Amino acid sequence: MTDEKTEINPSDEYNIRLEKLEAIKKAKIDPYPAQTGDRSFIADVLKNFDVLEKKQNELSLVGRIRNIRLHGGSCFINIQDDSGKIQAYIKKDEVGAKEYEQFANLYDIGDYIYLTGKLFVTKKEERTLLVKKFSLLSKALLPLPEKWHGLSDIEIRFRKRYLDLISNKEVRKVFVTRSKTIKFVRQYFDDLGFTEVETPILQTLAGGAIAKPFITHHNALDTDLFLRVAPEIYLKKLIVGGYERVYEIARCFRNEGIDHAHNPEFTQIEFYWAYQDYQQLMVFFENFLSEMVKEITGDYKITYDEKEYNFQPPFPRLDFKEEIKKRCKLDIDQFKTKFELKDEIEKLGIKTAPEWDRGKMLDELYKKYIREKEAGPFYIINHPIELSPLAKKVSDSDDYVQRFQCVVAGYEIANAFSEINDPVDQDERFKYQAQLRDDGDEEATEYDAEFVEALKYGMPPTAGLGMGIDRVVQLLTNQHNIKEVILFPTLKPKNTEDDN
Repeated sequence: MTDEKTEINPSDEYNIRLEKLEAIKKAKIDPYPAQTGDRSFIADVLKNFDVLEKKQNELSLVGRIRNIRLHGGSCFINIQDDSGKIQAYIKKDEVGAKEYEQFANLYDIGDYIYLTGKLFVTKKEERTLLVKKFSLLSKALLPLPEKWHGLSDIEIRFRKRYLDLISNKEVRKVFVTRSKTIKFVRQYFDDLGFTEVETPILQTLAGGAIAKPFITHHNALDTDLFLRVAPEIYLKKLIVGGYERVYEIARCFRNEGIDHAHNPEFTQIEFYWAYQDYQQLMVFFENFLSEMVKEITGDYKITYDEKEYNFQPPFPRLDFKEEIKKRCKLDIDQFKTKFELKDEIEKLGIKTAPEWDRGKMLDELYKKYIREKEAGPFYIINHPIELSPLAKKVSDSDDYVQRFQCVVAGYEIANAFSEINDPVDQDERFKYQAQLRDDGDEEATEYDAEFVEALKYGMPPTAGLGMGIDRVVQLLTNQHNIKEVILFPTLKPKNTEDDN
């Protein structure tokens, strides 16, 4: 027999493995048993290998077969569990001739196996388990990707994440970092006395953000519902109800384009803090973010796309109006309507659409000349009122609001503001948004009478913030596509008939 099993076309190998499966069943071997038995984790065994080897007690390991090297009456295999990988030595004299032949002829790379034996070190100083007995835990009917194309194809990697995790070691590290990030966020807010809550994903109005929603239908109620674009409205209702500090790690849905920074389904933390304003929140957030970066990476500095970013506070604060004036030589206060502004921003290389309002035009101006030009982390503050239907006005102007966004490497990772608690002002803002919807803006916020009513009962001064978990993990793991940090990103459906 050869050192390595000959590489076979996947469809051919599937049929071969089906034949092996039938042979396993005929041999009265259960190819998919429910029970496993006691086992040790490979990482623990390797960590305590010298002590365990000296004791020479039998121990049991489980894992997926990653490699098989046959040598006549014996073979070396590598198995891998969630904690690590180890070599095992299966010898005919140790396990029995019948059992050994069954392994050699019926087991494949990809199968899950249960091994019991004693530890030893080979002549090549490889730490190894000498197998005394073994059993099949799960028969794999398809070869692992490394046997046929290496799984470097991006489309397949995202569509079949399970194979991506098997084939590419670095992928698991990304999602370990994601898990650590979410745990840090939750612990940080819990320690500050915030209450974690859950708010509806199915909502009768899609409020809380300027975004186009997904629509679904509830048959029993015979009504259309929306997947939430943000948990904001419900969280602020809890502030009205007497909570002073609430947060939600929320799955949100926006029916928008897909690119390196956008997935229709994404995760964010939103929190609301009574008796705070956006200035206080800026100080809080830069300290929170810097501590998170230090905890996850071990340093305040990260490298992203071959550039270094320093998260030590304070972050620069760039005023929206003043930065546009400085970078574009344009005083936006001089152009009060979209009709006045349209020609000016088109001169600056931005092609407009008929349904764009003044706020949309200013937002595109900001994205092109500030967000994409400044490395960060930095805050862009005091946005035009048209962009912020839920933010409180600045004290000396009706045209700008108490809002900030945190930007790093062109990504908006956080959005925050002092919340409107004046029901009359909120009513007027919603009416303006409703007019935009009537004019064709599908992302404009609908009028929310229930929320206006809630504000009439009184809400204390409050600041709120939303931070995109996915984008933060992109930065922490140096990933340039948001799909790399979402285990199962949204993809166009594919005919899977011949996908194997």
